Amino acid sequence: MTTLNSRLQLAMLNRKKTKNALQKGFTLVELLIVVVILGILSSVALPALLNNQKRAVASTLDSEAMSTAKACLAASITGDEGTVTPVGNVTGTCNAVGTASTFTATDDDGRASAAVAEVSTEGVASLITPSVPTGGNNNNNNQPV
Repeated sequence: MTTLNSRLQLAMLNRKKTKNALQKGFTLVELLIVVVILGILSSVALPALLNNQKRAVASTLDSEAMSTAKACLAASITGDEGTVTPVGNVTGTCNAVGTASTFTATDDDGRASAAVAEVSTEGVASLITPSVPTGGNNNNNNQPV
């Protein structure tokens, strides 16, 4: 009879151990706390991310305008002014040597103001008006940030 009791006790212990193994996990309160913490972190990080994106767009516009102006300058030196055509968001015309050429890069979504680069009559490429991030997010709201 004692072996039956010990076997019964052993079976009960094994059953209890497997039952506890199946019931492991997180409580609802713990999961809610994690969701609240993630919400707070995302509300802090999202505005910073959007501001960085606008600054990147402004920097890209500056680079596009200057690279087109430098290409025009190089073409003017070699006598190939007519071969330079602005690409992307850049507008302008490459003029002959001794004539100023102006190139403007704009953002269609209004995230940054236009960047203006010029090739002067002396043959110097410079950024006249650097692009500045604005408050727009696809709504053409050109208010400075």
